[in-house]
Amino acid sequence: MAIIIQTHNPSALLDDIYDAIDGKHLDKWVRTDDGRLTLSALLWKNEAWFKPQIWVNENELRFGLLKRKDRKHISSKLYTLFHTRMVETLLTHFEKDFRSVAATALKTEPDNF
Repeated sequence: MAIIIQTHNPSALLDDIYDAIDGKHLDKWVRTDDGRLTLSALLWKNEAWFKPQIWVNENELRFGLLKRKDRKHISSKLYTLFHTRMVETLLTHFEKDFRSVAATALKTEPDNF
């Protein structure tokens, strides 16, 4: 259930996402000190996180979903919400910075849940 973004410059795209969040241009997301992303809405904040990874050889930026340590599983509702919001964010704000975006149906690197 990872998000895989095909882009010519994955590092620049991640930096642009961080800059937009830090500059308050992306109000749906907040960034943790270690670079993970979570939704900003109080209902969903810190319920899960996206951990970004750059796959240089594949020209990919991947976001793997991480669960809270006190949860056994991530619900379908939770991972659906996180994935749809991230894809919406990418298509709305960064459409010129990538070729394609895919959300996998099964656990995929770097997911950790």
